[in-house]
Amino acid sequence: MERTIKFTIPFDQNVIDTIREYNKACNYCLKVGLKNRTLNKNNLHKMTYNKVRKRFKLQSSLVCCARDQASDMLKREKLKKLPIKKEYSSVRYNLRTFSFKLDGMIISIATINGRKKLKVNIQKHFLRYINGRISCATISFKNGKIEGRFISDIVTPEKVKVKNILGIDRGIINPVVTSNNQFFNSNEIKRVKGKYSWLKASLQSKGTKSAKRHLKKLSGREKRFMTDTNHVLSKKIANMPFEAFALEKLQVKRSKKNGNKFNKKLGTWAFKQFQIFLQYKAEALGKIVVLVDSRHTSQVCSNCGHLSRSNRKGVTFKCLKCGFCLHSDLNASRNIAELGKAFFSRLPVNQPIVASFNEFSYKPLTC
Repeated sequence: MERTIKFTIPFDQNVIDTIREYNKACNYCLKVGLKNRTLNKNNLHKMTYNKVRKRFKLQSSLVCCARDQASDMLKREKLKKLPIKKEYSSVRYNLRTFSFKLDGMIISIATINGRKKLKVNIQKHFLRYINGRISCATISFKNGKIEGRFISDIVTPEKVKVKNILGIDRGIINPVVTSNNQFFNSNEIKRVKGKYSWLKASLQSKGTKSAKRHLKKLSGREKRFMTDTNHVLSKKIANMPFEAFALEKLQVKRSKKNGNKFNKKLGTWAFKQFQIFLQYKAEALGKIVVLVDSRHTSQVCSNCGHLSRSNRKGVTFKCLKCGFCLHSDLNASRNIAELGKAFFSRLPVNQPIVASFNEFSYKPLTC
């Protein structure tokens, strides 16, 4: 499995000049690729390599890295618009353009004035990944500091035998509800998001220069808060005594019929981030995360299996057939856990990773 290691290196003008020159070369490749409607790396290489080598002070491997990054950026935008790299955004380094020595924590990187050896500063909590195979690196200049990231390939723990599966329902009112009857409260999330929403609206209505400066300072704070919250939630769940975790395969889209308020909440709902965090934290423990079909999980009774839209009314679920009643999110998490069990009960012969209620005989969970 791969892990990202953040590091910093001392200020060096050669490195900064290389970052600037690299991004200029990348922007040139982006313009050529969009103009010729191609994102193929071989075609881009033929169109740009010789000109980039003459125009910019980059060695051949850095030119190839700039071309590859331009190709990836054009692919991301599907050739619909021209992406632009900022002056000091990240530079890609491959094994030809950098090397790292664990003894002494020294990085040797290619610059426009030859190779430079610099001391690397890595925070303590990243040191557990440093013994893996480091395959590539990125370096950028931000807030007066030269920052970088290594990609370290470390040994993946052997997967444990699956005995118990935890179903997890994600929502806006309750960010996480698990099938073992645990609710993770969202009061603090609502409070913080409400505070930032009111503050941003107040500053935007003023429109003064000082208000715009304040808005710039606020940029990213709410995002960092949600990132920290998802890290805490995913770590707590990953350490629970379960070998596998089942999540819904969600595809959330805004719609006019939902209303502006609900669409605004959807826009700040970091459900995908929680999934990514849980996947890599579970992988590090030898556990598994599976994605199951989200259809009908909130409409099916987890006690008898009866399916009806009328079973759910707001946060209350009451089965019209057997009268079973509980919180709707908890009922959904139990259904998700049952779908996870169905996934692991199948024969491992090229089966899809998404389970569905229509694909197996539903067996109700006891409450």
